[in-house]
Amino acid sequence: MRKLANRRKNAFTLIEILVALTIIGVLLTFVAPMVMNRPDQARNLKLQNDFSSIETALNLYKLDKGTFPTKNDGLRILINTENSSLGYLAELPQDPWGNKYEMVFKANGGIQIRSSGLDGVFETMDKGDDHFSKVFK
Repeated sequence: MRKLANRRKNAFTLIEILVALTIIGVLLTFVAPMVMNRPDQARNLKLQNDFSSIETALNLYKLDKGTFPTKNDGLRILINTENSSLGYLAELPQDPWGNKYEMVFKANGGIQIRSSGLDGVFETMDKGDDHFSKVFK
């Protein structure tokens, strides 16, 4: 009898286990949405950082050359190559989905950097999942 009584003292009751699982479940309902949203936040942060670095490189190019690159030059003119002694980027960044960025010329003379988004296709009417930087001059 004594051995049986000692075993009971060292074990958890079913009620204690259920209460602990309920508390863990309630805590997870608050924590899980915050953790699950992190990949989207990371993608958006990468987009903003890439837009910022490309915009800075374009502004430095404009300071040196007096004008922004042409549409034919594109963003590749900003890369530091063996033939170019003055490079603005070591390499062109890719968007979070592994696609290239594009430079869009606006009618007001401004430039906008564009990402094709998850589908990898640049939409023609500024719709879909494309992402855009601010327009800058």
